[in-house]
Amino acid sequence: QPGVTNLGVTNAVKHLGFYYAPDPSSQLACSIGGNIAENSGGVHCLKYGTTTNNILGIEVVLSDGEIVGLGGKGVDRAGYDLLGLFTGSEGLLGIITEATLRILPVAELARAAMAVFDSVEGAGQAVADVIAAGMIPAGMEIMDKLSIEATEDFVGAGSPRGAEALLLVELDGPASEVEHLMGRLEGLLRQSGATEIRKAQNEEERQKLWAGRKAAFPAMG
Repeated sequence: QPGVTNLGVTNAVKHLGFYYAPDPSSQLACSIGGNIAENSGGVHCLKYGTTTNNILGIEVVLSDGEIVGLGGKGVDRAGYDLLGLFTGSEGLLGIITEATLRILPVAELARAAMAVFDSVEGAGQAVADVIAAGMIPAGMEIMDKLSIEATEDFVGAGSPRGAEALLLVELDGPASEVEHLMGRLEGLLRQSGATEIRKAQNEEERQKLWAGRKAAFPAMG
């Protein structure tokens, strides 16, 4: 139902080895209905897409009271993409009363790295270099100096104060593939001008690397 929180979906299926991919910074509080209305994304939308790529069907009430089902339980649908039209329509076309979501199996391994750069432009060039090398990370996010200082004051995630820019990168998939790609990634980041690279060694460290970025909006508030 639309009032279920984003994180609530993952918590409901994680014991079976699944999760819901879109992960907005507000995932602890934001609702699935709101996510659909706004086509929310999150730090992992680079590889797994935004809400529109992770929703299979919805039930909506139109302005005249008619109840309509769009999409279904399958990925492929014939005809007009009315589900795509409603996703991101900000509640203007109808009220969502139910949603069928796409859940994914948890990857065998996920590893994150934080690279420090002397400028936001340098971090941006690193993003281009990584993509140009044919690598599609699960997520890539840049933080500028203002964001770093604000989030450190707010959550103290351990990001280096004084840095002009950070680039957070996460790789996921089979363990052997991730370990191989992490080596390539480190080389690319250093070639792009990274002055320091920190790699998470376990799940706790991975979560901590992302904690600062996920706290950016409340920190600014």
